[in-house]
Amino acid sequence: MRNLIVLVLICFSTVTFGQTNECKKFKNGKFKIIDAEVGNSIITRKGSKQIEYGEGSKLKLEFKVKWVDDCTYTLELKKVLENPNNIELPEGMILTIEIIETKENSYVQKSTSNLYDMVLESELIKIE
Repeated sequence: MRNLIVLVLICFSTVTFGQTNECKKFKNGKFKIIDAEVGNSIITRKGSKQIEYGEGSKLKLEFKVKWVDDCTYTLELKKVLENPNNIELPEGMILTIEIIETKENSYVQKSTSNLYDMVLESELIKIE
């Protein structure tokens, strides 16, 4: 029984370590979220800066990125770059993003915020 528990722990550690390495390849780049309801979004992330552009809303935002660990980061709104439809944005919101699955050219993320109870899952496809 003890050997079985040790084997399960070793396998879990290997899977977790592999996921961590896979998350690192998505720290920087250009990504697309495909969403038929609200429109697609283009995200460009480099270092501690992320720019998001919503094709449907025409909203363009700049966020400060802070990596908590290899697969989790936070986004804090720094600037509204474009807002032609005058969409009201909540002040003080911090998004926490957890990469829950990695694929060859994309990842699935779970997004939460400090202001709302909603949890969103989306897939980001790396385009550059």
